[in-house]
Amino acid sequence: MNAATTYSPPYHRRHHQHHHFQLPPPQSQPSIVSIPTQKSILDLLNSKPATSSLQSLAQIHALALKTGHFHDHFVSGTLLKCYANPRFHNLDSAIQLFRNVPSPNVFVHNVLIKACLDNGEPLQAVWLYYELMMNDAKPNKFTYPTLLKACGDGGIVAEGKQVHCHVVKLGFAGDGHVKNAMVSGLARRGKIEDARNLFDEMPDRDEISWSVVIDGYIKSGFYKEALEVFNTMQSERIRPGKFVLTSVLAACAHLGALDHGRWVHAYVRRKKKSIVMDAVLGTALLDMYAKCGRLDMAWEVFESMKEKEVFSWNAMIKGLAMHGRADDAVELFFEMQRRKFRPNGITFIGVLNACAHSGAVEQALKLFDSMENVYNIEPEVEHYGCLVDCLGRSGRLEEAEELVNSMPIEPNPAVYGSLLGACRIHGNAELGERIGRLLLELEPNNSGRYALLSNIYAKAERWDDVAEVRKLMKERGVKTNPGSSMIELGGCVHEFKMGEGCHPKMKEIYSTLKVMIERLEMEGYVPNTSQVLFNIEEEEKETALQYHSEKLAIAFGFISTKPGETIRVVKNLRVCDDCHSAIKLISRVYGREIVLRDRVRYHHFRDGTCSCKDFW
Repeated sequence: MNAATTYSPPYHRRHHQHHHFQLPPPQSQPSIVSIPTQKSILDLLNSKPATSSLQSLAQIHALALKTGHFHDHFVSGTLLKCYANPRFHNLDSAIQLFRNVPSPNVFVHNVLIKACLDNGEPLQAVWLYYELMMNDAKPNKFTYPTLLKACGDGGIVAEGKQVHCHVVKLGFAGDGHVKNAMVSGLARRGKIEDARNLFDEMPDRDEISWSVVIDGYIKSGFYKEALEVFNTMQSERIRPGKFVLTSVLAACAHLGALDHGRWVHAYVRRKKKSIVMDAVLGTALLDMYAKCGRLDMAWEVFESMKEKEVFSWNAMIKGLAMHGRADDAVELFFEMQRRKFRPNGITFIGVLNACAHSGAVEQALKLFDSMENVYNIEPEVEHYGCLVDCLGRSGRLEEAEELVNSMPIEPNPAVYGSLLGACRIHGNAELGERIGRLLLELEPNNSGRYALLSNIYAKAERWDDVAEVRKLMKERGVKTNPGSSMIELGGCVHEFKMGEGCHPKMKEIYSTLKVMIERLEMEGYVPNTSQVLFNIEEEEKETALQYHSEKLAIAFGFISTKPGETIRVVKNLRVCDDCHSAIKLISRVYGREIVLRDRVRYHHFRDGTCSCKDFW
């Protein structure tokens, strides 16, 4: 049966025109009708109209049917790829077209399998593979990378194992593209060690291979290991491309590895002919600088970006927010609209957080109200969480609780967590106990909730309750998330944890820290022991505070840098009140600028003051 007589292309419109017959002028040559070739059809399908307009695509489709080129699998496969472009949201029409391709070969199957994955339908991609096998259209080496990724995205482990068996059985296990997909699939399933072992066994590793394993480490939370792999990649003289660099910048941002991030920036500048600074790479770069404490460099990158997307503006607003620059974040929020960029839900999370970190409650309330009234954006639970956080930090706990109780959607643990944090800041043990007990039931394995409730009890000197919380943790097998601080020096990231003495310079670090504390005490420093979670002697509490991870990192910074150099530290938890007070004094006594990023925000300590103005 002729496909042209049974199938009309989706969105195809026939235009009827009336023509007037006119005799040719004397001695004119007869007109020659040019019949489109396969190449000309493919050229049309690869042109801009075919990728930007369904109407233009339908006209090319009709031409392919009329000329018989639709039967050519290369033409029908390319046509299928165009219809399945995610920007069209037209996967159903692409599948309908596929059903009308006469005896589709493996190329056509591969195109649709990838299309399903690109359109967020990994299970449909796997089903099409089964169809391919049933239709006796033998898969090739290009089938399996996409298919293995589909199994990973869809979380279908059993099917993934079957596909792996097919890979081995059909002799594709040694193919580089297939191995890359296998490494990626293992990493996505959290089996990062297996992924690394398979990667190490590969005889030939291209840029994609390195990119896959680096990205796998980052998605699994192993940021230091990701940078180590990148360093090895450099030593093997593999030139990193845009995708690898974007991943590496994400690792640098998390670790506060400014030196590594600067190297990437310099590399991009050197390779500007081959690596284009598009919106994705530019945004990753400015995000890295903002999270490494160099807001000035983040702004410089943002201003120099020729291509910006909404996510670029969002990243810059978020950067300003974490540095406590609420006024600048709000101004940028309005500037993006003057530049014809429409804010989205993520934009509002950024600007509401900026208000929360600076106590700009009235501004936050106005912005929140404008979401639906002005921008037609329905607030989600994250936006309510930001507003609860803003009200709570400012001491308006009753309003914060009222907001939680009146939310039109179910509050999640993060919302309750914001309220609990506010109770700790303002010493409201009654509300804190109520919210804390609720959170321990909602998130029985979240060690941070236990620690926060214990802090509230300890501040109120309710030691029996502190002991009860610790007992409950032990019964439930919940382990505390230890505080750790990282500092990058000479391109190497050093990590410190309280009670660990594995660093080669630990003896010198302890000695330096002891001298620092003694000098601070001469300047009037008194350790704030109110948050030590044990009912022990005051002297023991002071000793416990002395060895907090951020103090160890700063002491290491002192012995490893020249006088006057800025020290940059990244901590995984919120900085405690005592460390905050001590670091302010250190910055004045030793004439050092200290930049500390904790779980909540950035603190720039200079001349005895902090950029957060003691509001964090």
